[in-house]
Amino acid sequence: MNLLLIILFLVIVSFIPKIFPKCTKLFVVLSILIVISFYFLLSKNFFHVEAFYPTDKIRVYTYLGNYYNFIVNSIKKKQTLYLHINYKDFPLLKQTDIYQNYGKYVRQNVNYVHLFDTSLYKGKLYLYFGITPLILFYIPFNLITGLYLTDKLLVLILVCFSFILSLFLLFKMNQKFITDKNISILNIFIMGFCSYYPFILIRSSTYEVAIITANVLLLCAFIMLYFYLNNKFNYSVFCIGLLLGFSVGARPHYILFIPLFFVIIYLKNYYYGGTKDVIKQAIIFLVPCIIIGSIIALYNYLRFDSIFEFGFRYALNEENHYGQFTTIKDSFIALKYNLFQFPDISEQTIFSLVKTEGHLFGNEFIAGIFWTFPLMFLFVFLLQYLKETFNKNKPLFYVVILMCSVICINIFVTSFIGMVNRYFVEYMPFIIILLLLLFNYVNSKINTKFLKKVMKIFFVLIFIYSVFINVSLLFCENNSIFYADSSKGNYDKTVQFLYGSF
Repeated sequence: MNLLLIILFLVIVSFIPKIFPKCTKLFVVLSILIVISFYFLLSKNFFHVEAFYPTDKIRVYTYLGNYYNFIVNSIKKKQTLYLHINYKDFPLLKQTDIYQNYGKYVRQNVNYVHLFDTSLYKGKLYLYFGITPLILFYIPFNLITGLYLTDKLLVLILVCFSFILSLFLLFKMNQKFITDKNISILNIFIMGFCSYYPFILIRSSTYEVAIITANVLLLCAFIMLYFYLNNKFNYSVFCIGLLLGFSVGARPHYILFIPLFFVIIYLKNYYYGGTKDVIKQAIIFLVPCIIIGSIIALYNYLRFDSIFEFGFRYALNEENHYGQFTTIKDSFIALKYNLFQFPDISEQTIFSLVKTEGHLFGNEFIAGIFWTFPLMFLFVFLLQYLKETFNKNKPLFYVVILMCSVICINIFVTSFIGMVNRYFVEYMPFIIILLLLLFNYVNSKINTKFLKKVMKIFFVLIFIYSVFINVSLLFCENNSIFYADSSKGNYDKTVQFLYGSF
């Protein structure tokens, strides 16, 4: 299979700096460019390829592709926040059971699929997705260029940023960017191919915009926190508050991270500054959170007459959010699938959709991350690692504790909604950062050359397996259905090239 040959080529590339130490930085840059090129190919060539570059007219696709631009137009021309469509063409929106039976109406009239996952309130359609992407990206881009930014291009740009920020945070925390050259290069490829970034590139729309926007903002907040704990940036606390505030405007449950960051900032000031510093830093941190929070609350109120309503309840889809809500039991069911489900093999495609059972809203799920990234077992060394970092490097200890908390909250909260591969991006980059830290930590405890060689061979084998399965999952049964409507030719050629006569 060509995919295996490509992966072996990446392994060879990772070992070249060992032979030519002076070329290490060059190969780090080359490795990053290889990953970004892969991202571009995925984003540009699959799922509505015609809607990639910005245009002077809004070009939408289902589901919810480029719909943020409708809000841009509504704000600019109509001074409203609802979608301006011809409501006379959609008389079924007036049905009293529209929330409960929207899936049935879509099957009766395929045109209604274009409204899928919009929110219907008092006869008007809204996007329940947050205001942050509008403020940061869509409105500024349109005002400056006169063109409409596309979801696909924005997601590609933000994924590249997120990938680079993840590497930066990893290497800052690891402090072994140059020391172990071949492992460092493999780290780049692992972060690029196994972090689930490709899953939101290959089929990106408004959902993915919201997720990756929040992800980038959260990673920036982590980096600012790292600088703050190491006394390297005087305005870090303000930036952290601003970044976290904006992240809530993309993913509402990110409000849970604000008190977590605040606790770390409090501890730092309490032990090293005193009460006055605690009060001062608390004000600096909370002011931007309150300002951005007020904007989000106003946005919610203007749309749904409630500062706490994001529109999820009024969403039009087959899952009937209006009348049904998931439970803690659903979240635990999703955890079982998200973590442990073995991938199913398909005769028609590489992998098939896992048949989920028990969860109210389960869908789009393929495999658990213990099978897609076997280094998960390294979490057994986490407590020992935390114990050593607490004694030797308090800032690193605080960042790792916070990262663990963010992972747990993201896994649990997103599991309420169901088994959806794009949700993995909420926590997978942070999991990879911690696991690569733990691997290097365990490797540093080995004293014999023989065992170190064994560890390197083991790491390379895990790398080959992890990259192979993560790339293969992109061409699963569920995605192939979408490609058939928009870029089946590209899909078939890619599968044939990567897997031959599989």
